[in-house]
Amino acid sequence: MKIIIVDDEEKIRLGLSKLIVKASPAYEIVGACASGAECLDALRVHKPDLVITDIKMPGMSGLELAKMINQLYTDIKCVILSGFGEFEYARKAIASGVSAYLLKPVDKQELYDLLAKLHRDMPNVYQPIALSGKEDDHLKSRLLGKITTGADAADIPQLAGMANHSAYCVVVIVSDAVVPRKAFRHWLQPGKESVVARLEMVEMDERTIAFIAIFDSQEESSIQVMQSHLSYILASEHAFRASVGISRLHRSAQELAEGYRESLDAIEINFYRSDKSPLSLASHSQFGSLHRVEAYRKRVLESMEILDVPGVELHLREMLREISVVKLRMNHLIELVETLFYALHKEAGKRQDTCNQNVVELDWGKIVLKNCFNFGHAKSLIENRLIEGLGRLLNERNAQGGGTVYQIKKIIELEYADVLDLNSLAKRVFLTPSYLSKLFRQETGTTIIEYIISVRMNKAKELLLNQMQLKTYQVGELVGYRDPAYFNKQFKKVVGLTPKEFRDIVS
Repeated sequence: MKIIIVDDEEKIRLGLSKLIVKASPAYEIVGACASGAECLDALRVHKPDLVITDIKMPGMSGLELAKMINQLYTDIKCVILSGFGEFEYARKAIASGVSAYLLKPVDKQELYDLLAKLHRDMPNVYQPIALSGKEDDHLKSRLLGKITTGADAADIPQLAGMANHSAYCVVVIVSDAVVPRKAFRHWLQPGKESVVARLEMVEMDERTIAFIAIFDSQEESSIQVMQSHLSYILASEHAFRASVGISRLHRSAQELAEGYRESLDAIEINFYRSDKSPLSLASHSQFGSLHRVEAYRKRVLESMEILDVPGVELHLREMLREISVVKLRMNHLIELVETLFYALHKEAGKRQDTCNQNVVELDWGKIVLKNCFNFGHAKSLIENRLIEGLGRLLNERNAQGGGTVYQIKKIIELEYADVLDLNSLAKRVFLTPSYLSKLFRQETGTTIIEYIISVRMNKAKELLLNQMQLKTYQVGELVGYRDPAYFNKQFKKVVGLTPKEFRDIVS
């Protein structure tokens, strides 16, 4: 029998553990936890048969813990430890699903007798709630839109009684951890005080449950009443976090897939909310366009190209802040994030002799973002992973001595039309002008000013050949020369011809 002990006093945890292990080789202490929250984490890992918990602890009490265990796990028994003054309180806990109580200080023989009784009555192996069968698979296919034939719900055994009721909605619950199916049964249980007349449930995946809540009334108020009830349930749930999406009211079984899509839309809206366990209605689901964040994405990519880590951090924060306002659909968010990581992968490929191109997986978005419970979590992961990958690239390039020069060359190649000089460039890479000038000449064999002129002239030649409609003074302006006479002079000095002569001869 696997046992977890929960008490905020270490002395009691150790003392009980020693007593229990001495009692029988059949008893195994698989966890000793200082709080209810720690115990809930341990349950998922160790799957015990019995939890012995103190009744009074900081934060979650022993009774609250026992109640959660009773809801989440069918086969785990709970024993409460109580002081003399809490005796009557503990005895009332038996009605709440607690198997037994022990008075402190614990009597050894009383403990051994109780353990023996529980061991006799308890299954030897922990069994989770059974997964859905063929009927659930059929219903799941209808929700996913894989089965669209049939004029009514007769081909779905769970919904055979739908015709006797007026309307239904689809409720989807996504938890932040793998939670047994039984944990959700009481959330929408039909009854005298419930607006839900009939309820069917299907497990879509290990973290997603779909309910079909069927009502006798066609009034929209049914959904509002159910929403209030679920909000109360979510507020009192401490064992895990859950995101709840509710579809619009539907009347035909042919609309099951539509209802499921609507509830998933509401789940996507919840992704951008900061609530511990958010709930949204499909009628409130509005998403923004990728175009709203395109300008921010472009700035991030430009900063990445010159390995400007502070610039990437700034523009990435701006972009993510805008996304939280716009509320992109998940597939658009994944698409956008993957373009950033593809750019990072591409930058690594430019230096494949020294840089590791596997600084990030190209399908990182699909793998990681879909498992994030909310945007706050996703935002941290995106920032950390992107900056980490970019930092590694920068470190590898700097280790070869070419990082700063590479960055300066990239700035010039991207910003040749702007005002560029040694002082402003030196500030951007946090070096003195004299040191940058010396470093650049050492690595390239030319000066920064000469490199700026070279880039501008190459671009000017390209424009003169490919943009015949442009006047020569307009070409000069596009490559950073506001004075036409000075542009002509520089061009002839580098090329040996005036811009007009170059165009006439070459074209």
